[in-house]
Amino acid sequence: MVAHSFPLRLLLTRPPFPICTQFAISASSNVTEHSHDHDHPSVLKRLHGTFMVIAWLFFNSLGNTVARYFKKTWTNKQYFGTPVWIFYHRAYMMACWTLTCAAIICIFIDLEGFEAHAHSIVGLTTFVLVFVQPILALMRPPQQQAQSAIRILHRLLGHAAYILAVTNMFLGVGLESAHISSVMYGLVGGALGVHVLAHVAFNVLEYLARQKGSELDVNKDASFSRWRKTILMVQMITLYAFAIVNVVFVWRV
Repeated sequence: MVAHSFPLRLLLTRPPFPICTQFAISASSNVTEHSHDHDHPSVLKRLHGTFMVIAWLFFNSLGNTVARYFKKTWTNKQYFGTPVWIFYHRAYMMACWTLTCAAIICIFIDLEGFEAHAHSIVGLTTFVLVFVQPILALMRPPQQQAQSAIRILHRLLGHAAYILAVTNMFLGVGLESAHISSVMYGLVGGALGVHVLAHVAFNVLEYLARQKGSELDVNKDASFSRWRKTILMVQMITLYAFAIVNVVFVWRV
């Protein structure tokens, strides 16, 4: 009797440790996975950052440079009946426009709406400015004064959009939900420095060309054209490198 009841009492009184342990491990695993997903940005957030980096640190900077300093370069060439500088400017800026629109779509889908804070407000303002730029570029009113006013507005809004976009990148790096290394502050600043130094170099060349005082031949490039092309190539390669490294940090876990 005693021999038969002892195993029965042991079975009834012994807690089901294996089942409890398995349940605890499973619950802990689920919490860990949820925490892991919460602690890292979604793919759409990373795509948003990627598109913005490429659009503004690379394409917009080059498009701005070509329009500002290369109107008297490649004067004897055309692409599809369009002056070369206009062709490159349109190509770079349309790439910037397309990527910016894609970035805005990605972040709106990810957040399922609009969250009001500094980064989102500045970003939406930038998007509005860049969205109207192609419209202004296509406007051709018959009055000369109206054309001049639209060109000035197009230029001012373009510069304002670039300043806001780069400023917003710094704000984006600082977002807690972005989980981006602070090293990216320096990387974005480096790309901005390349942009500024390129403008300084091009302005020096413009000053030297004016000092030289050579007459402009419509069928011949302006003075220091070879230097301008060289600086543009250096700017392009350097900005490409900075853009790639910034994108790596956007996706870095």
